[in-house]
Amino acid sequence: MPQLEMLRGITRQMATSEDFETVLQSIASGLVDRGDAVLARIFLLLEDHECSICRALIDAGKLKATKERVLHLVAEGGGPPGSASIFHRVPLDSKLPVAEIARTREPFLIEDWRSIDQFRNDERIAPLWNSLGVIGVAGYPLEVHGELLGAIGYLARRRITPEEYEVLGIFADQAAMAIKSAQLFADIERYKNRLEVENEYLQDEIRAESGFHNIVGESGALRGVLQKVRQVAGVETTVLLTGETGTGKELVARALHDGSARKDRPLIKINCGAIPQGVVESELFGHEKGAFTGAIQKRIGRFELADKGTLFMDEVGELPLDTQVKLLRVLQEQEFERVGSTRPMKVDVRLVAATNRDLEHEVSEGRFRADLFYRLNVFPIRLPPLRERAGDIPVLADHFLAVFQRKMGKSLKHVDEKSMEQLQRYPWPGNIRELQNVLERACVLATGPVVSIGETLRAAPGMTPADGVRAVASPLLKLEDSERAHIRRALAAAGGRVHGPSGAAELLGINPSTLRSRMQKLGISTKGLPA
Repeated sequence: MPQLEMLRGITRQMATSEDFETVLQSIASGLVDRGDAVLARIFLLLEDHECSICRALIDAGKLKATKERVLHLVAEGGGPPGSASIFHRVPLDSKLPVAEIARTREPFLIEDWRSIDQFRNDERIAPLWNSLGVIGVAGYPLEVHGELLGAIGYLARRRITPEEYEVLGIFADQAAMAIKSAQLFADIERYKNRLEVENEYLQDEIRAESGFHNIVGESGALRGVLQKVRQVAGVETTVLLTGETGTGKELVARALHDGSARKDRPLIKINCGAIPQGVVESELFGHEKGAFTGAIQKRIGRFELADKGTLFMDEVGELPLDTQVKLLRVLQEQEFERVGSTRPMKVDVRLVAATNRDLEHEVSEGRFRADLFYRLNVFPIRLPPLRERAGDIPVLADHFLAVFQRKMGKSLKHVDEKSMEQLQRYPWPGNIRELQNVLERACVLATGPVVSIGETLRAAPGMTPADGVRAVASPLLKLEDSERAHIRRALAAAGGRVHGPSGAAELLGINPSTLRSRMQKLGISTKGLPA
């Protein structure tokens, strides 16, 4: 059947596009271009603001929008220029055939419209149809699973045969599914774009809340470091981070990666001091199956994982000399071999190295290769110890209290004035990591929103109680042991009661369910406590 073959071609054309406007126009134009129709129109049931033409009229003040869903002409094939405007917006109570199709959800067929007074006397329809030579008129509702999408109209210069009318019905069903699919695809794209915008907004909020890449502080020493990070992040230069342990070298490495063109690729981290010397090369470069005893399968090394990304090598001063030679080759030639292989592998890796050692001294002592040192030391960034940025301690304390408040589920507002003075006088040999641990312990022990440091600071070499830090005669307990002892003291004071007035939870200033959870984790029982 020629008409069926023609409609198959139109259906294939619709299936090749996910764009909503393209699908609509391909349906209307295809019926006119490939069939014997003189005019084909598609109407969709929409609110005014959902129609691009009506939305423009609303914005221009030429149309008052309503929430009523009416038929909007969204695509047309054939017809004289300007004829679409008078039929663009069709209320469902209109006498036009397309409105009747939508109201009744029944197909519509007129063999010769000139024999029907209703259309012959219509001042809008009759002149247009006469000028186009229209005889047969047909239309079908566009429905998918009981949902009315709109209607399609079909006008021909001859009588429409029953067979042609039936084929048009098949096509209308396929067109309705194509329209619904395109609508769903457009919705998915809209939601996807919205989620991307919201995600970017939330990321900006997180960055604004947590400072420069989670690096907290406002001191001049820290601002100098961040200025260097901004200068070097966007180039491919190798960076060497130096400074004492606990100064935040990994956070700076993350900031360098996030500020580079490689930010969408992985940041791979390796702590050279935490790997046994016998497997350092395997960790860095990988190995082939059977390369050594225990190599039961092929392993991909950190350099290979970091290809097109960034490799952060912490404690690079701990590398053995033979591994230093291979690292130097990778930096110079951007290639290496897996352990047990002779085939070189090319990689594109940006290296950020870190150490708490004095590498120049290590070079003079023969423990670190001079050529590797010069290769790493292209752009050194020294991270200042916490004692050189004491002004950042209040900001860091507030940051950690907010973290522990969420983590522990208890109200932690601020550190008391005396404790803050202690914190700022203390030399912090363990730097920010030690400050974090001290504050975490103080938060665990806190019985109210105001956190007191008390005796949680250990005595540093050369310090006395006059320095604002009480010397501790015995070694510090582990945090878990200290928490266990503190909870037992509270339970003893409360006579073994967890809940209620003067119960242990109230004395400790935490939720009873939180206290029971901690007791279970620490293996604390109320048996044997004084009643």
